[in-house]
Amino acid sequence: MTDFLIYDLKVALLIALFYMFYRLLLAHETFHRVNRIVLLLTAVASYVLPLCVITYHETVVMHQTPTVAIGDLQATVYEPSTPLWQIILPVLFIIGASVALGHTLCSLFRIIRLINQSEQHLQDDGTIVCVTGNAAISPFSWMHYIVMNRSDYETRDAAILAHERGHIRLRHSWDLILVDTLTALQWFNPAIWMLRNDLRAIHEYEADGAVLSQGINARQ
Repeated sequence: MTDFLIYDLKVALLIALFYMFYRLLLAHETFHRVNRIVLLLTAVASYVLPLCVITYHETVVMHQTPTVAIGDLQATVYEPSTPLWQIILPVLFIIGASVALGHTLCSLFRIIRLINQSEQHLQDDGTIVCVTGNAAISPFSWMHYIVMNRSDYETRDAAILAHERGHIRLRHSWDLILVDTLTALQWFNPAIWMLRNDLRAIHEYEADGAVLSQGINARQ
């Protein structure tokens, strides 16, 4: 477990470093597709690079030394006790990762349950509009489902549908699954949470771009 924690710490340092450069160089740019790719590569590369080990071979000449017979010497070997921090840190890490991953799974379960309990309408483009009776639900999309309350559905707002179809066409749900899973293993790292928030914001910009590309008024 200690080896994994050391690996995870290396990942945390790489994420913080890469994200810092992203904030300095790209965060204020409007190339949303590029920014999205950079953030995803930052998350994945930070997990892969610590696994890359460079090995080299070196020839070592061993000189044989004479052995000395000591006789029947008995020695008592004492096993060193495990340091307390090697017990506490793994426990804290497992608790934090379990809470973060559990929150993600609970959110996913609630979405699936809401979709299954909704009135479903298959669209010509293959998406499915799920109408729920809960008026407090704001429109959102997950995979190829668009969830909205009945009032929004009856309004037939083209901008809302185009926005959510933009999320679906750009496969933003897969981004969230990947990043939320990686975040569970980096729950202690503020950089991964900021990266996650930036990625969600980029998703909204990309979906808004999909709306504008259909000629819908920008003010609307």
